[in-house]
Amino acid sequence: MTALPDWAEQMRMLESVGERLVSTWRPDGATEDERQDMYRLALAMLSEGYLCRVYTDADRPVFMPLWNYAYNQGGPDPDYVYLTTEVDTAGVYEISGFRGTSRFVEITQQPYDMMSPTSVLAGGPAKATGDLDDLTLGADGSFRVVLSAERPPGHEGDWWQLHEGTHRLLMRKCSCDWIGEQDARVAIERLDRTGADMSAAEIARRFSDLAEWVIGTIEFDMGLVEYYREHHGTNVLTRSTMIDKLGALPEQAYYDGIHRIDEDEVLVVETDLPRTSRYWQILVADDRFCTVDWVNRQSSLNDHQARIDTDGRFRAVIAHVDPGVPNWLDVAGLPSGVIQLRWNRASDHPDPKVTKVPLAEVRSHLPADTPVVTPAERAESLRVRRRGAQMRRVW
Repeated sequence: MTALPDWAEQMRMLESVGERLVSTWRPDGATEDERQDMYRLALAMLSEGYLCRVYTDADRPVFMPLWNYAYNQGGPDPDYVYLTTEVDTAGVYEISGFRGTSRFVEITQQPYDMMSPTSVLAGGPAKATGDLDDLTLGADGSFRVVLSAERPPGHEGDWWQLHEGTHRLLMRKCSCDWIGEQDARVAIERLDRTGADMSAAEIARRFSDLAEWVIGTIEFDMGLVEYYREHHGTNVLTRSTMIDKLGALPEQAYYDGIHRIDEDEVLVVETDLPRTSRYWQILVADDRFCTVDWVNRQSSLNDHQARIDTDGRFRAVIAHVDPGVPNWLDVAGLPSGVIQLRWNRASDHPDPKVTKVPLAEVRSHLPADTPVVTPAERAESLRVRRRGAQMRRVW
């Protein structure tokens, strides 16, 4: 019998992770601040990997936190709580819980097991997405749905087909009023067998996967940023086709681009709004596709938070310093990064316009009645934002 790797061997597999990621991110050399920030991100993905890869399996599924303000990778939408679990397409599962009052909750069947360029691109588009609002809800918002390859004999309740090739479920809970809306509570269990404890060999194998998990997750998204840079352009928002291939929500239109401005410049994003939509949002991220800290900075705006101008259009200002306007998107001093906008279940998809202008001239590019936001007002709005972000059920 081959001995399983000991602690020191497992640690050696992780030894080169940080420096590899730093060299990929900054091949011409990283500053000490950049190096430590990459180490922090790698540690976050390592922690995430334990929860999502080592702790659970398809026999003992649990929806675990995937992306959030601590596990900030892949351009997380601050309005979403993302959770994931593995599933076995030969299994029969029941998903149950309480709907809550948030905007929507959808569960996507993903055709890949780990976030690495090879597995994601080989997996192809999402197999299917189920919406809790399509289920039968009790008076208290409760629901139950069986998930399996074929409808179980005699089952007359809600059922979703578990499609061949599915490896993971990704749940997105969307909330726009972070304080006022109540997130769904959701559980999953396997019905066709009792989950056995994970074997020592399986634990060791999954532990050994963690280096790939960390590297694959971060390098994939750095590659996606480069794709946007090469194919979408700088200081623009272009309709994305790549993200649709990676398991995006099927009725959500994404626009992506790269922001690059000096401290004395801003980007004015201007767009019509869809005639109808279930949800829309805009965010800014860094050049590894980590969303700018949305707990402590106004780095995103949704249709509840944003101010719509009196002409019915939405305008945001992307800037390093507070321009004193309601719809400021704070890039936190980053020289470059990602802009992303999404329309969800929209009747039409207006194309946004992005214009680079001097900071000193920003108000000449906005409606004359755009309010002035004072430092005290901004501080108060950030306090409300900070409380709301922490009230989401991300863990």
